[in-house]
Amino acid sequence: MNVADSRPVYVQLIEKIYTMVLSGQYQPGAKLPTVRELAEQMQANPNTVQRALFYLEERGLIYTQRTTGKFITDDPAVIESARAELAATMTGEYLKRMKLIGVGREAVVRLIGEWEDN
Repeated sequence: MNVADSRPVYVQLIEKIYTMVLSGQYQPGAKLPTVRELAEQMQANPNTVQRALFYLEERGLIYTQRTTGKFITDDPAVIESARAELAATMTGEYLKRMKLIGVGREAVVRLIGEWEDN
């Protein structure tokens, strides 16, 4: 996790797992590593990982099968909803940072257009 990031670690974990699912690193229906394995991979406390997984389970992105572990949903609507939620969050953060450094709407639109052209 990024210690320079001012957001709580569990929020960073949530975003990381969302990104892994949305990028295809974790496929729909795939079994997640155990909490301990995730904690080791992400260099985080297991309790913090469990908190992030609880959040994701509440939103339906993952589910638990009692004896076999946690899995990624295979419901495309849930995955698209997660994609829209993460995109809105990331866009909001980006726009706040641009405003903070004095970059206005027109400049942001121009930058996005230039980025799309590449």
